[in-house]
Amino acid sequence: MFGNKGACSACGQTIPPSEFVMRAGHHVFHLKCFVCSKCGTQLVQGDRYYLLAGSLVCEQDWHKLLKSTGVAGAGGTATVRKGKVGRPRRSRD
Repeated sequence: MFGNKGACSACGQTIPPSEFVMRAGHHVFHLKCFVCSKCGTQLVQGDRYYLLAGSLVCEQDWHKLLKSTGVAGAGGTATVRKGKVGRPRRSRD
């Protein structure tokens, strides 16, 4: 299943069943939308990233955020999930 009724978690556009996608937790992204929400860097296979309240953050920007806001992040309410980019998969319908 998709994240939001077959929609990309970043741009909100529909993802066709035949298109390759990237997944992070229960979120699904177009390949082109699988980018750091802070710097816009494309996340590719092998990159480490964090999922912060539904937004992707590259490892470099994550460490910058930790220095500027402290470990708690957004007042301790942010959901953080660490991951490593795998290979693209076909979307499921």
